[in-house]
Amino acid sequence: MTEQGAHYDHIGSQYDEYARTATGKRAECYTFFRMVGALDGQRVLDVACGDGFYTRRLKQHGAAQVIGVDISPEMIRLAREHEQKEPLGIAYQVGDAVALPQLGPFDLVTAVYLLPYATSKDQMRDMFQRVYDNLAVGGRFIAYTDNPEYTLNKSNCTQYGVTILRQDPEEDRYACEAEFLTDPPFRVRWYQWNQATYEWALQEAGFQDFAWYLSEVAPEDITYYGEAYWHDFYDNCPIIGLVCQK
Repeated sequence: MTEQGAHYDHIGSQYDEYARTATGKRAECYTFFRMVGALDGQRVLDVACGDGFYTRRLKQHGAAQVIGVDISPEMIRLAREHEQKEPLGIAYQVGDAVALPQLGPFDLVTAVYLLPYATSKDQMRDMFQRVYDNLAVGGRFIAYTDNPEYTLNKSNCTQYGVTILRQDPEEDRYACEAEFLTDPPFRVRWYQWNQATYEWALQEAGFQDFAWYLSEVAPEDITYYGEAYWHDFYDNCPIIGLVCQK
């Protein structure tokens, strides 16, 4: 298991608190399902599923079949615990996205915060390749990932539930660390890759049709919190969507 997988073994309950309370997660969820669209009858693979936050919602939104895969045994244990308490017919298994076996074909593969954990350009290409190989012809890959345009020179995202602490420049990326504002807080490290690297990797894997998707806030959240509250989110958003079609 990778260092990152071992790290997530120790933060399962804290991440669940973040997902339930952070306003940034609300915007993320709204954007994610705007990208996903109608799911009726579709076969879905959720890679880097964590404790099944999106996996469960994909099934509840109408997917016919959903499988969740994560590198962390503890996250999969928590996901299965949710499934046991509220059965939805979801299968979960431990697996590394870089060495993902043939589980499909699927109509849709999703991955929320998988790609920033690629430790090299080749590893990112391999992640895209494993996804591509698990898609049916015409199937889609929807990723939520770190925004290549985010910068610490502008406003941070503390009020949305997480503070980005560092952004250290490397050859073709930044090494980043953030603190999630739970009780107690926890920290996560990842790589902020540039847009050219993402697009090289997805094209090397076989994707030719792709588009970036800017994060959005639900109209009801703009009304509830006020437009001024979301100014920093739109001005310097740390997350962005990527939609690819096979």
